Amino acid sequence: MSFRTRLQTFVESRQKIQIWYGMGCHNTVTGRVLTVDHDHIDMESYSHESDGQIHVRRILVPLHLILHIDITSAETEEGGDDDTLVSFDGERRTGLPLVDLPDPPKGYAVRVLSQLNSSYSNRFSRMTPGPGGIYFAVDGSVWHIDSAGQLTEYARIRGNTTISGLRFDRKGTLFVATIQGVVYKIDPNKSGRVLAQLDGGLTGGGTFLADLVITPNDDVIVSNFPSNTGGIFKIDRLGEYQVVVGGHNHGSQGLLIDQESNLWSFEHATGSIVKRTMDGKELARVKVAEPDEFNFADGFDGNLAMDSLGRIYVTAGRKGNVYRINRDGRVDTFLTGLANPTGVTFSQDGILFVLEAGRSRVLRVVALDKADRTASATAQQL
Repeated sequence: MSFRTRLQTFVESRQKIQIWYGMGCHNTVTGRVLTVDHDHIDMESYSHESDGQIHVRRILVPLHLILHIDITSAETEEGGDDDTLVSFDGERRTGLPLVDLPDPPKGYAVRVLSQLNSSYSNRFSRMTPGPGGIYFAVDGSVWHIDSAGQLTEYARIRGNTTISGLRFDRKGTLFVATIQGVVYKIDPNKSGRVLAQLDGGLTGGGTFLADLVITPNDDVIVSNFPSNTGGIFKIDRLGEYQVVVGGHNHGSQGLLIDQESNLWSFEHATGSIVKRTMDGKELARVKVAEPDEFNFADGFDGNLAMDSLGRIYVTAGRKGNVYRINRDGRVDTFLTGLANPTGVTFSQDGILFVLEAGRSRVLRVVALDKADRTASATAQQL
C-alpha cells in the first residue's frame, strides 16, 4: 500500500491520527483527514485550549514534510479487537495495524509501529536499543522511536556522511560508524568527537564501514565491507585500532556480541554468520542463505540480533526475509514478504523490531505465547 493510498484509507474510515511534520523544526497535528491531493492533506485538527474547550480548525500539511503518522486510540466508525494488542505489562494498545505478510510467523503479531516519509525509502541502515526506546540511522542522522511510535531526531553528523552502525554503551554514550571510515563518540549530552579514522586498506580493500558493537571491556568492534574484501577492526578507548580479521572473502556486514562474549559477524561472500573469539579466532559458522539473497551494494544487510535462547535473527534485504538460526544451526525463515529489511533488534522488554527500509516503516513483532516472550530478551542490557 502506497503512502498516499494509506492516507486515503484514513479519509474513508474517519480514523483519528496524529501527524509529525516539518523540516528542522517539528510540528504535530491531531485530527481527521478530510481529503488527500497530490501535494497536501487537508485535516480537521482538534486542540485543547486554555478555555477548556476543544477547538477545531483546518490545516493543510505538505506530504513531503510528513515524518511520522501515529494512529491514536480514538474510536473509528468501524473497528474491533483486531487492532488491539496486550503488551507485556498488560497495557492494551490500539491503532497498531497488522501487517499483511504472505506467510506470517505462527504465534507472533506483526504490526506497524511507525510509518515514515516515503522519500526516505531504502535510506535506513541499522537499529539498536538505547535509552527510552529504539534508535535507527537515516543518512547522517540518528532517530529515536519510543514505544508509542513517537519519532524524534536524536543526533546528526555534520557534512556529507552516511551512518552505517550505531550502538550505546552501558553509560548511554552513543558510538556511530560511517561508511567513510569515521567512528564518532557522542555522550548523553549530545557532545561528540571523532574516536578514530579507519584505513580500510589494512583489511586488504577499501573503506566501507558496515556495523559497530561494544565489547564488555568497552572496546569498539567495527566491520568493513568494500565488496567482499574487508574485515573487522577493534578500537580501544583512546582511538587506537587494530585488524582482527581481514583479507579476501572476509567482507563483513552485521555484528553481534553474545552473552558469552563471542563475536558474531555476517560474511557476505559465503552468506554465513561466523562465530569468533574477540581476537578473531574462528569457532563456528552457519550458512544462512545464498549470497545473492543479500544486498551487496550498500553494505547495510546481514543485520544481526539475538534472543535469550541464543537464536540469531538475520536480515536478507534483497530476498525480503528475516531468518532465524537456532542453537543447533537449523535455519528457519522467520519473516518473509518484506521490502529490503535492513535493521533488526530487540528492546530491553523483549520485543523484536524490524526496520523495513523499502517501505519506510518500523515493524513491531510480539510473541503471543508467554513462554516465547520470555525467550525474546535482548542480549545487551543498558
